[in-house]
Amino acid sequence: MKNRSGDYSRLRMAAEKRMHSQVDPPEEISVEDAKSLIHELRVHQIELEMQNEELRQAHAQIEESRERYADLYDFAPVGYLALDDKGHVVEANLAAAAQLSTERARLIETIFPLFYVNRKDRQRARLHIMTVFKTRGRQTCELRLKPKGGEEFYARLESVFIENTNGEGRCRTSISDISYAKRAEEALQRAHDELEERVRERTAELAEANELLKINMEKLERSSQELQDFAFSASHDMQEPLHKIQAFGSRIKQESLDDLSRNYLQRMVNAANQMSDMVQGLLNYSRVNTRGEPFTSVDLTELAQEVADGMGPLALEAGASFEIRKLPTLDTDPNQIRQLFRNLIENALKFRSERKPLIKIFSKIVDDPGRSEIRIGKQHYDIFVGDNGIGFDERYLDRIFTLFQRLHGRSAYEGTGMGLPVCRRIVERHGGSIRAESEPGKGSTFIIRLPVKQDRLETIIGRQQS
Repeated sequence: MKNRSGDYSRLRMAAEKRMHSQVDPPEEISVEDAKSLIHELRVHQIELEMQNEELRQAHAQIEESRERYADLYDFAPVGYLALDDKGHVVEANLAAAAQLSTERARLIETIFPLFYVNRKDRQRARLHIMTVFKTRGRQTCELRLKPKGGEEFYARLESVFIENTNGEGRCRTSISDISYAKRAEEALQRAHDELEERVRERTAELAEANELLKINMEKLERSSQELQDFAFSASHDMQEPLHKIQAFGSRIKQESLDDLSRNYLQRMVNAANQMSDMVQGLLNYSRVNTRGEPFTSVDLTELAQEVADGMGPLALEAGASFEIRKLPTLDTDPNQIRQLFRNLIENALKFRSERKPLIKIFSKIVDDPGRSEIRIGKQHYDIFVGDNGIGFDERYLDRIFTLFQRLHGRSAYEGTGMGLPVCRRIVERHGGSIRAESEPGKGSTFIIRLPVKQDRLETIIGRQQS
């Protein structure tokens, strides 16, 4: 403040000296005019003093703002440089000096691209500065900086063109350390490249595996077809000698034989009949996939009622009754589903108890088939075929759907053990599953789970197989 008072005193003395040199000596004036003039001078003096006070306050605020700006500039979180068009540093804050591991005084007048930029990035730095001066706009650049004696780091330069009070252009540049982001980007790129390489390797492996699978599938299809052809041919060829045994046995029975010979002959004919039934069952089993019809929309209520009405004498003999509720309409092979219902109803009539058979057929929609289902995400129905027969122990569930497996002796119940395996094969061809629930003496219930719609590919396969 003392220096400012001295400045004001010198300014006043200079003003009085100039006034004396310019103003003519006053003429004689009256007392009243003198008093008025003195009053005006005092008023002007007070106004000047007030203006001076305002100027002093404004000057103090400007100095305070300048100091605050200097602090903010020096201790900013990023470095700031001012460069001329040749790249010389003409101004720098403390943060920039710290980033470049040098003192601010030594930083001034150095050539920034030459001393502090990685050799490979210097041309980019020079071009960046030239572009700022040429366009007088904002420019951004990423490069590597090498501090004096420090560790090199990645930096982002953001520069704008400014003009000082002397009309000189400057490139005002901020320096942000982006090493962490750059390392993360490089790590991400490496991971991406590694993933792409793994994907390429995996794709090649999958292509090789698919080719191998295709070859094996073709071999399997040929083997399956050959096996089916063999089974059909063998079964057909086996039927011929069986027919002869049956025919000649019937003729021999008409001859005069003793009781022992007749008994042996009857056993032989019965064995031939059983063998013929087994061969026919094997043929039916093999024809599920080879003789199937295309899938069409079928009303299962009508189909189940048709099968029940067609049981005829067998149902009348057993005194059976049916309770068939509303069933859904599904995409199925109608002939095979008809055989499925017939086998299950015949099974219920065969293994009946002393009570009159009651066969119930109903359905329930499946809200969540679960991940164990073959057709995930498709709507399914459970079809229930239940009876009040003799039932069985569920310990034998794994046997009842296996070829030629029987839970009862032939003397107690007739049959070849092929009915339920054929049912399972039919259901699997329809993309479904079959299971059973039972308890000895309380009947059995078979649950068939089928999809509402068959896939287009499955329909094509069904047509091809037919």
